[in-house]
Amino acid sequence: MAREKTRLQFGKYNGDEHWGSELEILGQDANGLWLGGRKGTEVSKPGTSQKVPCNHVVLIPDEQWWVATFNAEPAGRSRTIEVYVDITTPTTVNQGEAFTLDLDLDVIKRTTGVIEIDDEDEFEAHTRDFAYPARLVTAAREAADAVRSMIENGEAPFDGSHRAWLAKI
Repeated sequence: MAREKTRLQFGKYNGDEHWGSELEILGQDANGLWLGGRKGTEVSKPGTSQKVPCNHVVLIPDEQWWVATFNAEPAGRSRTIEVYVDITTPTTVNQGEAFTLDLDLDVIKRTTGVIEIDDEDEFEAHTRDFAYPARLVTAAREAADAVRSMIENGEAPFDGSHRAWLAKI
């Protein structure tokens, strides 16, 4: 039985379109809305596209400044990435689409257990170039630090909660 789908679309603060993909709606729990993508799901942005090398689930938490992707069996280019968290504006979910602005910072948990904040150089450049307001800069940095701490401490949803959702794909 085919599940209902929604488009998860990321934009940039300057109005540019960023990565987007069609994902299956898996359900909702206390952590937020869970979406699923199968191996081979296309992810695209203007001028390029790629196929995701593994099954994955995406969590859109309510009113949070991030979106998390959990890879089932890391493979391909993302073979060392277990969890990838985009720091974003809170996501707006409407009929058939979820939209958020990507704020460049990413929190990554590698399969080795190493946790890092990535793309700080891009965040700094866009803070200047796109004239991010001070409150947005503060919210993004606080979100990155909070997510890193949650992953380090194994707090929900970074406590293995995603496995039940991965099993639905």
